[in-house]
Amino acid sequence: MNTVTRLLASDTVTDAHGDAIHGDPAFSEHDDHGAGGVHIAYEDLYASMVFFAMIYVFGQIAARLLRMPSLVGEIFAGIILGPNLVDYVPYPISFVMLGEIGLILLVVEAGIDIDLTTLKLIGSRGLIIAIIGSILPIAIAFVIALGLDPDNITSAISAGACFGPTSLGIAMNILRQGKIVNTPVGQLIVSAAVIDDMIALIILSQLSALSGEASVAAIVIPIVSALAFLIIGGYIAVFQLPKFLDKYFYPKIKQESHGSAGLGLMFVILFAMMPATYYGKCVSIMARFLEKMM
Repeated sequence: MNTVTRLLASDTVTDAHGDAIHGDPAFSEHDDHGAGGVHIAYEDLYASMVFFAMIYVFGQIAARLLRMPSLVGEIFAGIILGPNLVDYVPYPISFVMLGEIGLILLVVEAGIDIDLTTLKLIGSRGLIIAIIGSILPIAIAFVIALGLDPDNITSAISAGACFGPTSLGIAMNILRQGKIVNTPVGQLIVSAAVIDDMIALIILSQLSALSGEASVAAIVIPIVSALAFLIIGGYIAVFQLPKFLDKYFYPKIKQESHGSAGLGLMFVILFAMMPATYYGKCVSIMARFLEKMM
């Protein structure tokens, strides 16, 4: 009897770490398909397909009947069918991961859609709008939360920080539906949303540092890192890298291959920027946005 036959005949299998799993129902139920695969129950597969269909239906109801962005209906579909209410969605952590991947691709699209010429013209206005649009709701929420619980300043700061982010992902979805991404107003909103999110997430990072053992490094590094990526990375993306690519990169590539080469370079920079911002304790969404501008 060979190794595969002995494995199939046994009721003991091993996991990815080599630990024995005795009589696991998930394996014994589907052992006719082989012990080494990942098996999904029919009920879970069907529920996932229904969930995707309901996302579309809720989105269409919001768009056509309520005259609202379809994203509003899609969010309600997730809330209603998610684990907090009906708990119909199987493997919710898998859908969260898919959502994170989708957010990355959405921010990639935001960076690609940015018109550098327009961005240079609205740069200062975008900065002012982002600062006001972030500080004002943070301050209002902080005052309200502090009034409800004067002794808990940390909770008040946390409540304020929750009202700060504009959410680039939601903004891009709505701007794209309205077909105004490439207009001056759309460019202004996108650039302001990136800075807005950075300010709010820096505040949240400070709360995380203060909740544990507070140290100078834990407080200073996120701020310095975020500002460095925004100022230095933004300067390179807008003023330096386009000249470098036009002079040294694209002339060495055939004209018909420029699109493929640019796409490959884009993902190379993406895979470099993601760990850099993560270990630098920076706002990773901002870095992905800057990387796409490059």
